[in-house]
Amino acid sequence: MSAGERKAMQKYTILDTEMVFDRYLTEAYKFINPKCEKTRIAARKLNMIALLDISIDDLGRISVGRLRSWTTENQDERAMLTAAFDDLRACADRMLVTYGGSAMDAKVIELAAMSHDLALPPQLVQAFGPRKLRPAHLDINAAMKGFGKTWHHLSEVLVRIGIPVALIRDKANPDLPFETGNWDLARQHCELDTLLTAIALVAWRRIQGDPCLRIPEATFALIEGYLRQRPEAIAASILKREKDAIIAGVIQSQRLAA
Repeated sequence: MSAGERKAMQKYTILDTEMVFDRYLTEAYKFINPKCEKTRIAARKLNMIALLDISIDDLGRISVGRLRSWTTENQDERAMLTAAFDDLRACADRMLVTYGGSAMDAKVIELAAMSHDLALPPQLVQAFGPRKLRPAHLDINAAMKGFGKTWHHLSEVLVRIGIPVALIRDKANPDLPFETGNWDLARQHCELDTLLTAIALVAWRRIQGDPCLRIPEATFALIEGYLRQRPEAIAASILKREKDAIIAGVIQSQRLAA
């Protein structure tokens, strides 16, 4: 790949987390402020982090890179964070992407890093002084909100662009291990969310005027890349059906345009 091709390639790392309310922190904050009826975000602890690398070239072609995740099943929060931070530092040339992460994932990660005396990876470090030419963290939800007041849940966006409800119906109530002990299922839920966020990313990039990117074809490539790494995922059958539906839709569109 030439230097020009490398420059044209936009590289991203999608991040998603799962977290739980810590009993001690919840009770401590309640003791400090009994009038506070809502459990504060600082009472959350991380128990899962997933990362997915994707790249988009200037012709709109999608490359799906590594999908990996860490949990606190056999390690504590500090060890999990250390492993994820080391991974992010190794791919510091990639823009970190979340959906709603600036208000939730990044904040909980910051609090966890403080409690464990860990330095954040460069993608999550606050920039002081002159503004950087390229942000290290893109929160799609914040970008879509802009200066307005409307926040969209990721599920709303996905349903609106035609993603099957069956694929996202459990987003609001994931089967988390602290409830069931099923760490593999919870890990798959977290990893699937990185794919869904990637789909939202390409849709958002397309409407910003990317001339070569097309949402159906990009979604197909993302699903294909995900299934290559997780062929036995619990959502595999739904994802395969969606791939078939995308192909059928593209063929139909081409026939109508001919």
